Amino acid sequence: MIKLHIPEIGRLPRWLFLLTAVILLVAASGSIIHLIEPETFPTVTDGFWWVFITISTVGYGDLVPSSAPGRMLAVFTMLIGAGLISAYFFTAASFMLNRQTKVESGSLKTNCTNHTIIIGWNARSYYLIDQLGNQPIVLIDFSLSVHPLLHLSHVRFIHGVPHSPGVLERAGMPFAKSVVITADQHLNEEAADAQTILTILSAKRMNPSALCIAELVSGHLSDHALTAGADKLIESKQVLGNALVMEVRDH
Repeated sequence: MIKLHIPEIGRLPRWLFLLTAVILLVAASGSIIHLIEPETFPTVTDGFWWVFITISTVGYGDLVPSSAPGRMLAVFTMLIGAGLISAYFFTAASFMLNRQTKVESGSLKTNCTNHTIIIGWNARSYYLIDQLGNQPIVLIDFSLSVHPLLHLSHVRFIHGVPHSPGVLERAGMPFAKSVVITADQHLNEEAADAQTILTILSAKRMNPSALCIAELVSGHLSDHALTAGADKLIESKQVLGNALVMEVRDH
């Protein structure tokens, strides 16, 4: 016994279903009006054109059905077509609004390549983004709920825990050229450095060739950070301390 597999229409994307319905309406009504009134619509193409004009504009256009069956078909086509067109534009608007909401909330997967990933939102990461100019950047942060730099088109935002493989995947870590990990300012020194090392491990496991620059608050775990795969380390406490000492001595 042979069974035909017919895919369920309900599983199609809404926009594809509506587009298919519009095409079928144009094909069906265009062919029928050609059969009903061959004098007014001498070719099927004329019928298709009439249906398209009827459902997309007000009025019939240059071609007008004159018979009762033709006019009944016109009313049916206008009602169904207007509904389908309205639904299509509503779906498109909803899609764009939903996408914009995901961009702002950081839940949309990025399609960036050869970009720089910056982990942590703070004064240091803001300064780095400003200095890098228009280079493509993906910012990962857990504390933010909204994209902090939405006006910068070259900066994408991903909300989530930075050492999570799923979050790094959404940020395009496998295709990134570099990753900069800043210390979490919401944690104490040891916890912040431990999280940095965990993030180094996750990032390097996903993309071993990416340049990894990490900030440690103190130097106690620097060996562990290098073992995890960091290419360059910046000990913020030491850098700040040296800067203060130099300023005092030069005074």
